[in-house]
Amino acid sequence: MIKFLIKAKDIILDILFPLTCFNCRQYLQQSQNTKNNYICDVCYNSIRLNTSLFCPVCRLRLAENKKICGHTKYLLGAAGNYDDPVIKNLIHYFKYKSFENLTPVLGEILLNYFKLLNFETSKLSNFVIIPIPLHHSKERQRGFNQSKLLAKYVAQNFNLGLADILKRTKNTKPQAQCKNEERTKNISGCFQIKNPADAGKIKNKNILLIDDVFTSGATINEAVKILKQNGARRIIALVLAKA
Repeated sequence: MIKFLIKAKDIILDILFPLTCFNCRQYLQQSQNTKNNYICDVCYNSIRLNTSLFCPVCRLRLAENKKICGHTKYLLGAAGNYDDPVIKNLIHYFKYKSFENLTPVLGEILLNYFKLLNFETSKLSNFVIIPIPLHHSKERQRGFNQSKLLAKYVAQNFNLGLADILKRTKNTKPQAQCKNEERTKNISGCFQIKNPADAGKIKNKNILLIDDVFTSGATINEAVKILKQNGARRIIALVLAKA
């Protein structure tokens, strides 16, 4: 009887509030994408994933992850591009509309991208995953840190340690509201290691630094600077999309 009532409730909710795809607004069939019920199979499968790492400065593709561009101290791993309307819409709902339940959808995009890199699983054993932090007031307002949710998802699926050791000390103006030339100044000096003892968690370790979007690179650059100062070795900034 209880199972029947639950099923009846779900049917009634589907009739009154039919689920639609966040991108194309078409009705979602029950058989489609049952893992999340937010995006249809057609839209999800249309996402164009990248197949390489990039230089975060000149955006050069690093074919087979072997070529190193000497502009910076880290590599950029961008699953997709921000001009892809599907990724852009998903990130918008996730970040600005507080759809926390999009974590598995977006997390799978990161995992699928990493698989396309043909990055040997054994090479991940010395990696630690670190999310880009939000200021505590902004996180309280939003209800969650989107980068931390993605970092947890990746860490669990790669069976890697999560080190939430970065702290945002300044409640900076949103980078999206800054002109390109203002972004570096806006973010300068805003990160630090939470506790001195935390530095031991990253010393001589490789880092997967997780954020949602890479635009000018100012935020990632500032975080990389702090991690390098505390002994981090190779750093890959892993994001959903690059602008």
